[in-house]
Amino acid sequence: MTREWIAEQDWPLLTTGLAGRLRRDCMPQWMAFVRHPFVDGVADGTLSTDAFRNFLIQDYLYLIQYARACALAVYKADGITGMRAAVGLLSGLLETELSLHVGYCREWEIEESALEKAEESLELLAYSRFILDRAQTGDLLDLLVTMAPCLIGYAEVGARLHASPRTRREGNPYWSWISLYGGSDYTALVEEGIRRLDEVGATCGADARYPTLLREFTTAVRLETAFWATARSG
Repeated sequence: MTREWIAEQDWPLLTTGLAGRLRRDCMPQWMAFVRHPFVDGVADGTLSTDAFRNFLIQDYLYLIQYARACALAVYKADGITGMRAAVGLLSGLLETELSLHVGYCREWEIEESALEKAEESLELLAYSRFILDRAQTGDLLDLLVTMAPCLIGYAEVGARLHASPRTRREGNPYWSWISLYGGSDYTALVEEGIRRLDEVGATCGADARYPTLLREFTTAVRLETAFWATARSG
């Protein structure tokens, strides 16, 4: 296993459980996602700043739709414990993460007023509405599976770039972004999400439903990849 795969080597949760099985069974699509040219441009600092600003704007709009999906997770939860977990995630997103994102955008000379006026890209519309559709028409397992590529994909990208000697650190305008998704706080969040996916999968018959879940996961991965592309072309 090469140094480039240090994230997978040192993080068994990427390859075990339901999330690991889904990731492994759509590996060609997964690799197109986590090794996208956008990611390479972030790693060596060559991504245009205009493209990254566009990404930040679209990511803010995505977080709003993600919050709606988290709200549906409260409704879909199978008990008080699950409801509390979903509420905690929703509260953190609305009260903390969105504010932090706005502050980070401001560092890139993007004011909150510009975020509020921005329009969703066609790729974002397709991706976010796919998640919301599965959240509304499916159960909690469908919702968590379609949200999983974003959760674990960013963690894999962050961990790999953070560990790779090929990643430019000094003078890289995107190093703080890499550090965020390769850091311990986000890693802990992802590990909790993976464990939650396994728990819900066990109670909702993931094995019997696996072909459907794999289609949902793979579609979400493809839409995540398209999201990179629209940000990069901004």
